[in-house]
Amino acid sequence: MTSTEHKADPALLKDIEGGAKLKHAETEEKNPLPSAEVISQEKTKQAIETFDTSNLKHTETNEKTGWKEAISHDKATAELEKFDKGSLKHTETAEKNPLPDKDVISQEKQEVELRESISKHDRSSLKKVDVNEKDALKEIVAQEATHKIIESFSKDALKHAETLEKNALPTKEDIQREKAAK
Repeated sequence: MTSTEHKADPALLKDIEGGAKLKHAETEEKNPLPSAEVISQEKTKQAIETFDTSNLKHTETNEKTGWKEAISHDKATAELEKFDKGSLKHTETAEKNPLPDKDVISQEKQEVELRESISKHDRSSLKKVDVNEKDALKEIVAQEATHKIIESFSKDALKHAETLEKNALPTKEDIQREKAAK
């Protein structure tokens, strides 16, 4: 016996060969790998920490003092105070999104109940059905055989037949009865 060979426990081998019943066990991930988002955040953090500020250029900022905005706001406020509310017309607001009526609600309720009954249906009461699928290859072979028979058919074996058209015209009495019925 070499150092790489190991003798297996006979009881263990017997259980393996006999198909011993095993218990179901849930697996848990103890050490999950980081997501792509976490990796991206870590890379960004490292890039910020190692950033060389000597590469930056000095710029002058244009700051707004806000005095122009304050003046225009004051003018707008003054104009609003002068506005005469009496010149406005009274308007009625129309509801653009009315609530559904009783019929719509009852239809929706029936649909919800139907869906619930379908999802809660006991499937054990259903019968097993065997589906009989046709083999497309067999059908194609049968059609080709039919075409060969038709192509090889001998017209000489046919007998000549005269076609006699019968188109009976109505009699005088039939016409008079029809007129009288109207």
